Amino acid sequence: MSSISEKIERTIKQFSEDIQNTFGGELISIILYGSAVNEEFIPKKSDLNFLVVLASKGIEKIDRVHTLFPKWTKKRIALPLFLTREYIQASTDSYPIEFFNMQCGYRVIMGEDVLKNLSLKKEDIRLQCERELKGKLLQLRQVFIMTKGQSKALKTLISQSIVTFTSIFRALLYLRGKEIPREKQEVILAACREFSEIEEALFSELLDIKNTGKKGSKEQLKTHVQNYIAQIQALSESVDQMKF
Repeated sequence: MSSISEKIERTIKQFSEDIQNTFGGELISIILYGSAVNEEFIPKKSDLNFLVVLASKGIEKIDRVHTLFPKWTKKRIALPLFLTREYIQASTDSYPIEFFNMQCGYRVIMGEDVLKNLSLKKEDIRLQCERELKGKLLQLRQVFIMTKGQSKALKTLISQSIVTFTSIFRALLYLRGKEIPREKQEVILAACREFSEIEEALFSELLDIKNTGKKGSKEQLKTHVQNYIAQIQALSESVDQMKF
């Protein structure tokens, strides 16, 4: 668990009180997940992510939080995920990656631990990994065209897209039975070491561009992105063939 400040703890407590006061007996649980429960939380930059589980009558009345949302936004609380227990149970086959990533790091603030015994099937995770990879591949190609080969646009493409693969790579490591690092960058590099279709040298370079704004010629950036797209395509084809 990350070491977060007393100020952030107060924000978590205030949010919990807001939710409890708003939904009362219709509230089942409040769960904090994401960077706030690992070593990657950065004060004033990272958001607080909450899963709020409500009874069916409560979920029908989420308009009650309209007046609270501006206050939460000022405190860097992302739009909470409001779900029912029934929705969660019925959606493990549709959104297994999302629930798996929550299970990788969360903290129950109050109420029932709805994630603890949530059963996720490997084939469902594999299928969503394939679908997500192919979807991101299409997006990469489209955005690459829109960059018109301009250096600034190519760097933006790299910076905005690279970390979006973290949740997929984390799930792929799980499918291979590998230990999953806590930090996003380490997850990406661990996946490169596990899957021959993606090269650690390339993804290290992409992460360096994102993290440091490392400069490169237009042709170098263009080549990086072309290789990036080709390797994601190869990985998606490999995941398509994964068996258990």
